[in-house]
Amino acid sequence: MATRTEPVPPSQSTWQRLIAWWNTTDVGIEIARWVTLAGVVIVIGVIFRQQALVLIGIGVALVAFSLRIWWDFSLVAVTYTRQFSTKRAFHGDQVTVTLETINAKPLPVTRLEVAELVTENVVIPNRTLARTDIGNRRLFRSLFSLGFYERVDYHYSFQTHHRGWYRFGPATLTATDPFGLVRRKRQVDEVNGILTYPRLVPMTQVIVPARQPYGDFKPPQQLVEDPLRIAGVREYVPGDSPRRIHWRATARTGQLQTRVSEPSATPVAAIFLDTITFSHLWEGQQSELLELAVVMASSLSAQLLEGRHQVGLYANAPIPELSRSVRVPPGRRPGQLTHILGQLAMIAPAFGDRIEQMMAKEIPKLPWGATLVVITCRVTPTMQRMLLRLARATGDQRVVLVTIGDKPELAPDLRRRVPVYHLGTKERWDEIERITLEAIG
Repeated sequence: MATRTEPVPPSQSTWQRLIAWWNTTDVGIEIARWVTLAGVVIVIGVIFRQQALVLIGIGVALVAFSLRIWWDFSLVAVTYTRQFSTKRAFHGDQVTVTLETINAKPLPVTRLEVAELVTENVVIPNRTLARTDIGNRRLFRSLFSLGFYERVDYHYSFQTHHRGWYRFGPATLTATDPFGLVRRKRQVDEVNGILTYPRLVPMTQVIVPARQPYGDFKPPQQLVEDPLRIAGVREYVPGDSPRRIHWRATARTGQLQTRVSEPSATPVAAIFLDTITFSHLWEGQQSELLELAVVMASSLSAQLLEGRHQVGLYANAPIPELSRSVRVPPGRRPGQLTHILGQLAMIAPAFGDRIEQMMAKEIPKLPWGATLVVITCRVTPTMQRMLLRLARATGDQRVVLVTIGDKPELAPDLRRRVPVYHLGTKERWDEIERITLEAIG
């Protein structure tokens, strides 16, 4: 026999909700104790006929109830956002940050403290940012007072002194009642920031000729294929990109057919940036040399793209939280330089694969005739042997070596076959105004 469940009386449900509201432990003070104390004071005042005590007890009870209600509504309709004068910057740029708080309700917030995490590369003039338990984060505090239906903006500026990501957020809002007795907190999870590109410095030399990477020698075939100029079709072979499949020809013949494009005369350059600054990994990193190498890579990329090259970038360094290495295929479409600079901006020093291993994987994927530019702070015997093999197999002018820091000891055969340039450390990476390379040969 089915049993019938009696519905919970509405009054009981409301009473339970009221008790739960009253006994919540999230409020900073114990309201029940305040009300109990107020009741005791009122009883004593009634017994001894002390009107002042009765009024004090009633006042304490009213304050307790008011604080409890204030806690519920203090951060309702309060919003916090941050905006930047720019989302992309270069070394030395001045960036303005606007913190906007809005109180869209008839209850004022007399004291609102905002504590937001920022990366340690954010340096604000005349402000000391508190350290946190997170290694590379600092705490930036700001204080607001909001009336009802009021918006308050706070502006501050800082200078970008290093490439990388300047991250802001999350933030914690803390509202305090007018008596300073109760606090209400809320976290704003929004995280954003500014990406600062590496420096671009003019180069006084052209180490990869703009139109003819072989000097006076004209290659027997053009350098790369032009996908917009179709020469015909052929049968599909494993390894062909699916994007090159000619679907109409495939439907007509019943077999997969691949488009064959006519060649284009656009020269191709692939820059391989070695981010390991010592010959032995246990020796650590030289950050100054790495930054100088990054400036060299960014400046050379800009020069080559301006010279109508297709430019690619490869680096044996990770981008935190994104990838273990940098791989930007050659191209000269709009935005290629921005993409390369963005990758260079975010690479972090690391002890990953040696650049020789990366070159061995990536060179077979490059278009025929691509010029290889290797930028490194260390020239090991293994690297020299690899560069010599490449020069002998593909032509002397297809490989260019740029060394950073101390002058390396090079094999005589390498000096003869491979153009070698050197950039010393007379000027720091953040002070150099023009790159002049010394030819070694």
